[in-house]
Amino acid sequence: MNGVMMLVNEFPPLPVGGAETQAERLAIYMAGHGWPTWVLTRRAPGLAANEMRQGFQIIRPRTIGSGKIRTLTFMLFALITLYQMRRQYQILHAHLAFGPAFVAVLMGRLLGKRVIVKLGGSNSIGDVNVSRKTWRGRLRLAAIRRWADVVVVLTDIMRDEALSVGIPLDRVVLFNNGIDSSAYVFDKTSKAAAKESLGLTGKTVLLFVGRLDPVKSLPTALEALKIAQISCPSLHMLIVGDGPERLLLQDIAENMKGQVTFAGNQKDVQPYLRAADIFVLPSITEGISNALLEAMASGLACVATPVGGNNEVLDKGKYGRMAPRLMCRPGQKH
Repeated sequence: MNGVMMLVNEFPPLPVGGAETQAERLAIYMAGHGWPTWVLTRRAPGLAANEMRQGFQIIRPRTIGSGKIRTLTFMLFALITLYQMRRQYQILHAHLAFGPAFVAVLMGRLLGKRVIVKLGGSNSIGDVNVSRKTWRGRLRLAAIRRWADVVVVLTDIMRDEALSVGIPLDRVVLFNNGIDSSAYVFDKTSKAAAKESLGLTGKTVLLFVGRLDPVKSLPTALEALKIAQISCPSLHMLIVGDGPERLLLQDIAENMKGQVTFAGNQKDVQPYLRAADIFVLPSITEGISNALLEAMASGLACVATPVGGNNEVLDKGKYGRMAPRLMCRPGQKH
């Protein structure tokens, strides 16, 4: 059986977002069902060039330099690797419409392989609109439009964006992210013990899980928490994850009387889900949030902004509270 070669810029154990987490879960699933599976991704300091994990192989080609030079050399060595392994796979599956997607559609065209490109975001900072802003991005979109066999989108908004750049309707597939809901259970009796284990006895625990990135608008959530604590002093916020905004968020939380805990990256988020009362997702834009799905499966009350897939997952507020849409964009003052 010919296998599947997945391509993604970053991959666990690096700090990653939902698209990369879904890529890892898919690789585990396919390998577990007998599909030969490889993940081609960037190399980072301390990570091996080749690694076997849960039945699939991770390949990290070398790169040279930094910035755009590093990106170009990754793409070059990725092309070489794909050519060398051309007899081992039949499907190229790229996650996000960036460099790896361009590599996938180019090699698919040259080698006669089937190509799937999965988009991961929408609105101003989604795959399509970010790519539209540069000539390199427009070139990628043109290649995807011409040579991708299937373009997977997560939401109706993403489907409309894909169609707006000329990707044929018959090649666009709407396919929501999913989780194994049986792995997440609501157990009210264990919540007190879970809070105690985290030193949060007597607290009303707000939980955020995800990459600490400007798109998540966490400074806005912390400012809202300051206001809410006036009438509800028991509120405490747990932030699980890491990313470029961590230092900024820690600075904001410094004067909040210890009412914010930064837990960093956690492979197992179950102890935090068990301890939490409310899940918050203040994003400026979203695809289909894995963390939101996990929180709902764990029986948490959920508060999210009405953007991207949040509207669809919470059915416009039927299954959670929709907060006012945040108007700040990455780089703006929150």
